[in-house]
Amino acid sequence: MTAPPTGRDSAPRTGRRRLTYFHGQLLSAQDLRQEQGQFLARLRLHNLALHGYGVAYGLWTRPVPPPDGECPDPERAAPWFEVTDGLAIDRHGDEVIVPCGVLPRHDLWQLLDEDERCRAREEIRSGRDGVTLYLTIHHCEEPVDSVRAVYTEACDGLPRTAYAHIREGFVLRATTRRPEPDSCDPPCPCEPPAEGAPKEHGCGDGRIFGPGLLLARVNHVHPDRALVPEQIRPEVRRPLSRRPATVITGISWPHGGRLTTQQARVLLGERGLRIRFSRPVRAATLQDPGIADLFQVTGGRGVHGTVMRLETRIDTREPDDETTDRITIRQTDIEYLNDGDRIHLVLRTPFVLDICGDPVDGTHTGGLVPQPGGPVAHRPGLLPPDGSGPRTSGTPAGAAGVFESWIFIDNHRPDAEADADAESEPADRTDNEADGGRTNDSETTEGRP
Repeated sequence: MTAPPTGRDSAPRTGRRRLTYFHGQLLSAQDLRQEQGQFLARLRLHNLALHGYGVAYGLWTRPVPPPDGECPDPERAAPWFEVTDGLAIDRHGDEVIVPCGVLPRHDLWQLLDEDERCRAREEIRSGRDGVTLYLTIHHCEEPVDSVRAVYTEACDGLPRTAYAHIREGFVLRATTRRPEPDSCDPPCPCEPPAEGAPKEHGCGDGRIFGPGLLLARVNHVHPDRALVPEQIRPEVRRPLSRRPATVITGISWPHGGRLTTQQARVLLGERGLRIRFSRPVRAATLQDPGIADLFQVTGGRGVHGTVMRLETRIDTREPDDETTDRITIRQTDIEYLNDGDRIHLVLRTPFVLDICGDPVDGTHTGGLVPQPGGPVAHRPGLLPPDGSGPRTSGTPAGAAGVFESWIFIDNHRPDAEADADAESEPADRTDNEADGGRTNDSETTEGRP
């Protein structure tokens, strides 16, 4: 008689079961499938519980330029793109892998389903300069290697055929629908689907798709135009983590810039220092005294180096909002600003909690948080931590560092008057307004998101 398995005997009846092997045991195909399914379920749970979901590395989207020459291929005058190798984990815990050297190339327009293509064409005919598309990657499985069974039941006729293997891969899709914002926590892989929701999605050829991961937003897509790098915005994708840190994605002043006294008065008092976050933060955590401070460090001739704290207040869009993704810090006193002074802002973001209850990561890495509508905040050889898109605050480790920034008062600039308006752009101005209202860019709050 085979000895009973060792271990605790208090496991609940609803717990996971696994096979125990003994000599002479008859194993069926169903037994082996259950054993394989159990380990796959454990792997998915491990991925989501310990790592979360999102893009681990790679999977960058790049345009494929049309060929040179006087007579280019008309089929290549289309929004072709390619995706580099990389690894991601989707919301079911499945691994999505693009092997090295594959570089899948696709026509972005053809990845839309027929209904969305028709609607997009109608929008273009109505005068729009292209449409905004969202590129996603999906895990898929496909049965392969059909073989004939050696053993059949007595009542069966000819030996039947079956697929011997399942090939795992990926599928790229595009949609005009804006994706839903990510929840605070990864979903449980054991949780059943919502009532009425399909358990799996097929494309008609036997392949099964998992939930998609957003790779990029592509602006101004036209079926008869090649893509350029400026159209592809990869910063909207989610990095691999349980909870991506909330960061600062836009500010309304030039960090380290030089403003005249008049410009600084308008910026600090009338317009205010406007800050945009990647996801909503809890307004109650912004009202504690000492969350934000403005310091004036005196400079210029004579006595300088004295530090004074300016009186400030933090405003949100609506006073009664429980959460907000944009704030304005205004100077409320009438302290005079002198030539040579430095204005230093400190926002203690570790004390500011986001909608998930986590602190905001405000580390102003390199001083490159972009102004809305301005150029991409890169310096040569200095890419953001995830390698793409405009910089935000924050570090790859997600440390909740304090946000600091400063400007200088300089009344001797020859171009001071010409730059008065450009240096005080409001932070709630989106790229939509910067490019003439052609593209809704408000979804970038999900990107470094």
